[in-house]
Amino acid sequence: MTKAKKTKAPPRPTELDRIVTQLRAILRRRTSDVVKAGNLLIKARKLFAKEHGEWLAWLAENFDLSPRTAQRYVAAAEYVQKRHVSHFANLSASVLYRLAEGDFDEPVEAAILAEARERRVGEDAMWAICEKLAPPADDAGDADDQKDGGDDGGGAEAAEDLEIAAILDGEPPKPPPAPILPPINYALRDFDQACSCSARCCWRSASTSP
Repeated sequence: MTKAKKTKAPPRPTELDRIVTQLRAILRRRTSDVVKAGNLLIKARKLFAKEHGEWLAWLAENFDLSPRTAQRYVAAAEYVQKRHVSHFANLSASVLYRLAEGDFDEPVEAAILAEARERRVGEDAMWAICEKLAPPADDAGDADDQKDGGDDGGGAEAAEDLEIAAILDGEPPKPPPAPILPPINYALRDFDQACSCSARCCWRSASTSP
């Protein structure tokens, strides 16, 4: 006779587990409330379709938040209707705003919506999906450019080294030839000396005369 295996009872939820459950319910209601408020604003806007300027005046008087918030509510509700997102409650309000504003490309948007079918998607999960699907950095082109640049620099340095080695190993350079001086004109030198002597004599005679 075989003994029946005893199944372990599931652990009893702790106080923290209950807090997490309540917080998630509140957050889901918040996103749902955003969409509900957006639908109501859409209906109100349609009623003022034929009255120019009355919609914004009514919004300022009856909507306690900013016009920007009202635009986000409307955009979120329109996005849910257009994309038929039945699991939008698992999206945080901020992620839903980004989806409605078109901040993501199609692969990232599809990945976020697919993740929301399984679990709640907040800001952290959204950024994790974006990083996972981000295209790899194009380092190949930079590496090729650096390689080409390195080859050019290395060739120039090698040529310069060869030129220096040829200068050091070759024959010493010959000194430049001595400059050729013009011939001395002795007649002109004697004439200059005679003129200088005559000038001194004239000066002396002038100084000794009464």
